[in-house]
Amino acid sequence: MLAIKTPSSLYDLGRPVAGNLEVIIASRPEQIEAAQRLRYRVFCEEMGAKPSAEVERTKRDMDDFDAVCDHLLVVEHREDGNALVVGTYRLLRRAATAKIGRFYSQSEFNIDAINNYKGEILEVGRSCVDPNYRNRAVMQLLWRGIGSYVAKFEVALMFGCASFHGTNPKDHAMALSYLHHYHLAPEELRPIALPERYIDMNLMPKDEVNAKEAFSNLPALIKGYLRLSGYIGLGAVIDAEYNTTDVSIVVKTNLVTEKYAQRYGTPAD
Repeated sequence: MLAIKTPSSLYDLGRPVAGNLEVIIASRPEQIEAAQRLRYRVFCEEMGAKPSAEVERTKRDMDDFDAVCDHLLVVEHREDGNALVVGTYRLLRRAATAKIGRFYSQSEFNIDAINNYKGEILEVGRSCVDPNYRNRAVMQLLWRGIGSYVAKFEVALMFGCASFHGTNPKDHAMALSYLHHYHLAPEELRPIALPERYIDMNLMPKDEVNAKEAFSNLPALIKGYLRLSGYIGLGAVIDAEYNTTDVSIVVKTNLVTEKYAQRYGTPAD
């Protein structure tokens, strides 16, 4: 794991901390590099993503979006004055897409409904946590950091892709069907998988889905979005490069405020 010098944050997030853990927005190239190395370890070494030759050579999961996104980091401060990046999220606001021309999600989903939404929108993605730090404290800090960022930039709508491990939708038939039947986004906000990549999520009739069992077997990140009143887009997408089955997530931040505060504390806590 790459140690970095005591980090500073690009924006003031109200210093969400838990012991020696802190949430920041990366302000220096070495902080972003550390996040990319963490992503490589999780996505490529652990989850079986297929890296390009350049990603394999550098051991860094990276693409053109990294240069225009904000990188949310959970860092662990060490006694020697250095820090370790143990969790990360990638954040992309509407204005930043002018530099690259699109949101990442647009390679998988039609998000016209989101692009037409009035107010600030925020794409979230590339979330991962070091295996040794997958605990409540780190997850709380990630969510608290996002909450502070949403408040700072007056974000009205969050969206992005969330994933199931593996590329066979039938392995997740009940979970995908549960999301389709119980959490489909309203039409005025609904992302739709691109026609050439569309995978039907309606794999089981609603009356055959055990909702409690299906929810308990969802990936932790998807559970987190649903607990904050999140919606799911129509259709899934196979991402062979990252060895995942992706769904689209939409969260209206005005529906989140009370649940967020109750579950994770106010951004300034």
